[in-house]
Amino acid sequence: MSLLTSLLRMRAAHTGNAQRASQLRHLHLSDQPLMLLALKQTGPAARPLAIMLGTDPHRPRLLVAPPSGSTAPMLATLADAVTAYIDACQRHSEHLPATSSKPARRRYTDAPQILVPNPQTVQHLKDLGDDLRFRSVDDQNPDSRAVQRLGHWLTYLTDRADLPGSAALIPMTSFLGMHWISGQSPQEDEDLATLLAWIDPPRHAASGRDAAHTAEDPATYRPAGPATDAAFDNDHLAPLFDAYARGRGQAQGQQQTRTLQELDRLLATYMQPTWDLMWQAYTLLQALPEAKGTARRWAHERTAFTDECLYLAQDGRPRPARDHAVAAAVRLARMEHAATAFAAERATDDPFIRAELRTTGEAFGGPVTTIDPEHTLRGPTRRAQWRPRLTVSTPDPVPMEPGQLLACHTHPNARYKICEVTPADGDTLVELEITAGMGTVARPNHAVLPEAGAFLVFTIAPDHYRMPEFPARDQTPWTHGGPPADHPADSDEDEGEEEQ
Repeated sequence: MSLLTSLLRMRAAHTGNAQRASQLRHLHLSDQPLMLLALKQTGPAARPLAIMLGTDPHRPRLLVAPPSGSTAPMLATLADAVTAYIDACQRHSEHLPATSSKPARRRYTDAPQILVPNPQTVQHLKDLGDDLRFRSVDDQNPDSRAVQRLGHWLTYLTDRADLPGSAALIPMTSFLGMHWISGQSPQEDEDLATLLAWIDPPRHAASGRDAAHTAEDPATYRPAGPATDAAFDNDHLAPLFDAYARGRGQAQGQQQTRTLQELDRLLATYMQPTWDLMWQAYTLLQALPEAKGTARRWAHERTAFTDECLYLAQDGRPRPARDHAVAAAVRLARMEHAATAFAAERATDDPFIRAELRTTGEAFGGPVTTIDPEHTLRGPTRRAQWRPRLTVSTPDPVPMEPGQLLACHTHPNARYKICEVTPADGDTLVELEITAGMGTVARPNHAVLPEAGAFLVFTIAPDHYRMPEFPARDQTPWTHGGPPADHPADSDEDEGEEEQ
């Protein structure tokens, strides 16, 4: 937690209302996202209990699994609903011209976006996807293929949720926490009801703190799932489950039918408040102005979705239960790059983020004191290279070393290299050289030159990303999935020697 975040949390606790931590919305919001709430039964099996989903805030769809027996009918209905939403995103596509590195191709103009209450629901969907995508397909049962396809898409969506900046599957508490700081602990922020009470309290509440206390009232508290409240389990679910079990022997299962109807009404009443809170949060986030970098990230999301659709149509084999060493390393490298790129783009777009980085030493700001627009260098070919320089006076600590590349919010495509850091009276003078985005001697881009006195904030520029070269799976050592196929197997004598 940074110094600024701590200050905002203290201010929220003092005033009783959440504080803005971001001026812009940094994730894309679809006009028709798929809201999804999930409940599971308690116990080690974590059996699915109910799903509430839909794209219309006034018409949620509730799917309930019976207390015992097969969950296949509910999962088949869920598969039809989710895949129908995903298929709707494939109706229209656009043509992308060829580039130096990619051929001409088509890309869907939309991509699915599923909003869930919290990270625990993401994990629940991940576990569900791991189970469903490996289920066997029975040609005599068409629902089995739809359920397996649902598992494939749940795995894809939960994998995307691990990438910073992705908007395919978003936990709403994390989304809200990206833009507001409450006066409660980060662990308490995982509860959607109390977090939203801090941010957008009802009109009759004196403050967000009072609204959060009301939301925690045991008489009205409704967890956002996937786990239910213990009191709710004991007082309401357990009697219905017992009644369902007792009615098993009655004619035509009339008692069980009535019990299932009561269970549907009970779970609808239980989940409706969270459903309303999800749409309240969506309205709040949609009202925030969208950051510039959001469009680029959503375009990348549409590209990933298009590629996944092509893979599903051409190959479609499920992802393995556990990644081998090379695949895990590739995934980790992509996650690290996504985190770095997302942080850099947020800093470029949002002054709130730049202010936070100034408190951590990852950025500094100040007025431009001097400019040397005629500075040039001789490159390896002895050609003159235009490298204008400027000096910034900053009161911020500058722990960076000469040679560090920086970015500036006024010209995101430009790059600045620290030439010298000189402590002065009260402030620090930082001499910078523009190394990219300024054009050439023949065609200079003077727009990148700031005016004297202009206040600029410089952040650490992300490194140019290039995927590392990883070995093929059959070339990794035995400790990481090998040995190679032509490696002789260990003899029994070797094994005996090792045991001795």
